[in-house]
Amino acid sequence: MVRNIVKQNRLFKNIDDESLERMIVCSRAGLKKYKRGDAIFFQEEEARKLFVLLKGRVAIIKHLISGRKNILYEVEEGQVFGEHYFFGENQIYKYGAQAVTDIEIMEIPWEFFYCFCNEACDHHRQLVQNMLEILSMKEWLTIKKLNIVSSSSLKERISTWLMDEADERNIVALRMNREELADYLGVARPSLSRALMKMQDEGMIKVDKDKIHILNREKIENFCN
Repeated sequence: MVRNIVKQNRLFKNIDDESLERMIVCSRAGLKKYKRGDAIFFQEEEARKLFVLLKGRVAIIKHLISGRKNILYEVEEGQVFGEHYFFGENQIYKYGAQAVTDIEIMEIPWEFFYCFCNEACDHHRQLVQNMLEILSMKEWLTIKKLNIVSSSSLKERISTWLMDEADERNIVALRMNREELADYLGVARPSLSRALMKMQDEGMIKVDKDKIHILNREKIENFCN
């Protein structure tokens, strides 16, 4: 099961099974489990590893001077995190990572990406190319987040987030609880709850336990950046 999840990861795209097995051994990658609420790494900690999430969910968190925290995004099963410092000299985490659920991860030392060994060097080029694609995708996630938090009102933030997350049926699956969503949007939880209820009263949305139904897409789009 673990190998199947790893194989499906973007980091190992176009790398055959035999090469993948060899690279995992060569890199000295290890498996580790964390409980819900545990920190995988802390903000300002030296970046030494790349992480592949095999099971569960992880929140990438920015701690503010005020003491509040801001969830930048959540990592889903099978995704990579901790990759932002693949290039550059300042390899210090500017954010932290925390387990949202009980998780299992694969930890890969950064040295493997820089030191081409005889066993896996034919595939390092592909690995680096895959890493660049992942970095590009994460850059897009950052742009989306900036677009949300730059909104001048909470209703605009919620509307922009809804349009980003809605599927073809105009439904937004709630993968975060209310507190996590408030942290992601950079607001207090009571303020978020009031804003959602007001938008529901105005006929814009319908809020269920695990999803939000968009009832008036045009009206919501008018509040988007």
